[in-house]
Amino acid sequence: MILSGEILPGSRIREDILADRLGISRTPVREAVNRLTQNGFVTSVKRKGLYCVEITRQDLLNLLELRIALESLSFENCIDQATKENIDTIQNIVEEFDKQLKNVLAHNDDNIVKELALIHNEYDVRFHVGIARVSNSSRLIQYVTEVETMLLIARQRIYRSNERVKIVQVSWTQHQQMVDSIRARDKKAARALLDDHLRLMMETQVNIEY
Repeated sequence: MILSGEILPGSRIREDILADRLGISRTPVREAVNRLTQNGFVTSVKRKGLYCVEITRQDLLNLLELRIALESLSFENCIDQATKENIDTIQNIVEEFDKQLKNVLAHNDDNIVKELALIHNEYDVRFHVGIARVSNSSRLIQYVTEVETMLLIARQRIYRSNERVKIVQVSWTQHQQMVDSIRARDKKAARALLDDHLRLMMETQVNIEY
């Protein structure tokens, strides 16, 4: 609900209302909220309650700076170590997303924003974490996963944009080009593509009014 924009950044989260809405008891809701709090999606404000985390412009800039360092290392390791099977696995993520996107666009109904957000979020994390997994470094995988996951909240700005479909399509064109550069073992091309990818994120998530 957070990642699809149903629960907006900064909004209050009440376990009783969530339990009623989901038709379950408060115990599993409380457990879920506790996990989300540990993972940084929910914040607890003393004497006020629970709130969906808000990411400020500076928070986002810090996350992107960290992402640049992590992704650069991740891509270099992938180019050095990836087997054909590894690359095919990453390629499959791109192709699976393309199929899902075509299905969403074919419906073109009132749920398109939610559906687009859900598939883009899921497959984008799978793509970038998949590249990190090639290194077999548990720490790198953990850090890339954490940064990618936190950036999903900031990404809600994309889905509220009239250009959301175009932005997502450009992003995944870049993903395909990244796979091609990995397959070609071309670090220079991979770095340039990663720069373009991060520039797209800057343009669509940072360089807008907060």
